Amino acid sequence: MRVSLSSPLPGFHKELLDIVDLFCPRVERLGPDEGPGELDVLITQQTQGTMRRCCVRLSGSLTSEFSNEQEIYGDALLMRRLHKRQVKRALFGALSQASGLRPPWGSLTGIRPTRLLLDAMQAGQPMDRAAAWLQDTFQISDEKLSLLKEIIAVQQRLPELGPQQIACYIGIPFCVSRCRYCSFISRVAGKRTDLAAYVHALTKEIKGTARLMAQHGLTARSVYVGGGTPTVLDEEMLAQVLEAAKPLCEGASEITVEAGRPDTITPGKLRLMRDAGVGRISVNPQTMHDRTLEAVGRRHTTAQTVEAYHQAREAGFASINMDLIAGLPGENIEMFEHSLARVMALRPEGVTVHTLSVKRSSDMHRYKDALPEGDAVARMVTVAREQSALAGYRPYYVYRQKHMAGNLENIGYAIPGHACLYNIDMMEDHATVLAMGAGAMSKRVYADGRRILRAPNVKDVDHYISRVDEMLKRKHDLFLGIGKGVRAPADAEDFPEEWSKQELTN
Repeated sequence: MRVSLSSPLPGFHKELLDIVDLFCPRVERLGPDEGPGELDVLITQQTQGTMRRCCVRLSGSLTSEFSNEQEIYGDALLMRRLHKRQVKRALFGALSQASGLRPPWGSLTGIRPTRLLLDAMQAGQPMDRAAAWLQDTFQISDEKLSLLKEIIAVQQRLPELGPQQIACYIGIPFCVSRCRYCSFISRVAGKRTDLAAYVHALTKEIKGTARLMAQHGLTARSVYVGGGTPTVLDEEMLAQVLEAAKPLCEGASEITVEAGRPDTITPGKLRLMRDAGVGRISVNPQTMHDRTLEAVGRRHTTAQTVEAYHQAREAGFASINMDLIAGLPGENIEMFEHSLARVMALRPEGVTVHTLSVKRSSDMHRYKDALPEGDAVARMVTVAREQSALAGYRPYYVYRQKHMAGNLENIGYAIPGHACLYNIDMMEDHATVLAMGAGAMSKRVYADGRRILRAPNVKDVDHYISRVDEMLKRKHDLFLGIGKGVRAPADAEDFPEEWSKQELTN
């Protein structure tokens, strides 16, 4: 939808268009001289003392007027935060009033909704009061609020992160084929020499990172080998990576390899991983319908998924995760329920339910006419939650992305005792993460939780290979206070200002 936006707040336009996108997918913003759009948004404001009135007028395909008042006070950062929240709420109110829609996450657009509750609770507020503030401020549905509270209750029962503990990530950005919904940094595995050169550079970075950790007295609570598909490597190269990672893994509570593509899993690779101490792997079907697998470019069958799962059990893996995607092209609720039932029957320790997100960098746009409607996808997500609860699984982390079907979310479910620590530490910004590989993102989380430095690795594989020494230097710089930027936790602009007067650094 072509949208024109006029307001005296140009610094907020990106966030405001994110709100429009909740109601009008595939928003295209018109420039100031491009004339009226299919939807025209006019925002005005009036200020009297510390009170500010914001008015939103919609015209075109949706028509509505909505206004609200809010006291804007405090230092410059706090006033900006309150102001942004007020304008987003006013726009959300106008769009909701005009369309009759109530997106389940309300006006909340951040990817880590649990952070808001956790921050409020860390400021001394009981969960119920923090939850009431969150729902009142962002109009979150009862269902999603209940989900957040359950996730936090699960996380609070897990072991606390030690003061010198961190998380480690090792990235293998190669796959046997590119899934059409994929927007990750990955390339199809080509000549063996390309993989060999990458593994050589990666093992160099891993060894350098291990030395850095020893220098600073750090140990890994969790090590996650992800991708792409790490098991696209042959046994020799996979062994090289796992051997280099041994110092990282010493004393780790959890070591995961995302062996996501069943067509890359072999008994030999499974033995290698078990011998290296890997205790958790992913075997990801995404769907249990061969027709859908072919449509989205996954060159394996449901039979291969089941075979790989049983091979992993025979190899001794006692913690297996399986991913499903709600909203794949051509699938309806009955097809999703069939996939869910088949996965649950295998009884993996974890099931992660993703909502399809149609990213600009993916190839899924051409299938937009075959995608299920948002209401159908919402039902899929609800069924997954209901069935997982009946089967004894509990949600332990959630994250959101832009352009998700139905404005929904991704949820990790696990049998008690099998929640993935790395997923929690990384997603909730609990832990410092040292990440290795092309496109990997390291971050240093300071002890007060208010300050995070980031150090990205270059995304291009060839550049990474030639600049791996520079990637190591970036990690060293993190501990000298040098990084891509200092900021508060995710969604910090929405932190309950009445609970903390401390200025957060952006």
